[in-house]
Amino acid sequence: MKMLPSFAFAGAVAFATLVGTVPSMAEDCDAIIGEIDQLLESATLTPEQKDQVMQLRDQGQGENTRAGGDCTTPLSEALNILKGE
Repeated sequence: MKMLPSFAFAGAVAFATLVGTVPSMAEDCDAIIGEIDQLLESATLTPEQKDQVMQLRDQGQGENTRAGGDCTTPLSEALNILKGE
């Protein structure tokens, strides 16, 4: 029975760590979205590229507001297009 408190404590630590990283990830997503918006002002893109960047940006923003969503994949793709990579 002595192990039960240890498991409860480990679970509480894991939960606190997970909850503590969510705002950080949201801030990272917001920073990437800001970078995309800034690059869009001066980027030379075809209309198709701009549409693709905007779709990826919107997808990343949607993932950012959804619990457990991963905004980094679509936002990184958008940045790659903007940077010509």
